[in-house]
Amino acid sequence: MIDLGGLAVILAAVMLVAPLTTRDQTTPGAAMLDRMNPLLPTHTVYVSTTTDHIEQTRNAHGGLDYRYRLTSYDRCGCPRRLLITVTDHPLAPTAYLKVRAKGQTVLGWHAVRYRQLPARVQAHLR
Repeated sequence: MIDLGGLAVILAAVMLVAPLTTRDQTTPGAAMLDRMNPLLPTHTVYVSTTTDHIEQTRNAHGGLDYRYRLTSYDRCGCPRRLLITVTDHPLAPTAYLKVRAKGQTVLGWHAVRYRQLPARVQAHLR
């Protein structure tokens, strides 16, 4: 019984501390840790695709994956670095995206117009 209790305490501590260590880490490993953490909530952030930092890599299907390391902003204007991976075609070079994320894990995104961005986000993404 004591071993199970100790294991539960260690597991809970890891789940609480992991988001602090993965924040702004734009690596697949950080995204995987955040995706598996049941205590981490999902949130909405906004990004602009205007960037020169695009990595292209071959994927398992013979196409290309495009990796964007972007600074996102939440509704209050707080920044966070994210890795967004797109398969087979690059994003438009001057698009604004509304991104649903769980820590460093990007769960989904869709394009929005500049005027649809919250005012504090607009100040950062001009």
